[in-house]
Amino acid sequence: MVKPRGTLAVIEQIYHDIPAFTDVFTEESFYFFAFCFVCATIIVAFALSRFITIKPVDL
Repeated sequence: MVKPRGTLAVIEQIYHDIPAFTDVFTEESFYFFAFCFVCATIIVAFALSRFITIKPVDL
């Protein structure tokens, strides 16, 4: 079998180096991560809304 060369070899190496979704998460850990991510997003959006004001453009 011929070994891939150049760009294809790099892509293959990256593909093998990155863990699969199931290697990183179990079902429970994914739900916990999703819950924490949503809560953090809401907190960051609320905090930023206190400091950022959108003003209308005067023409």
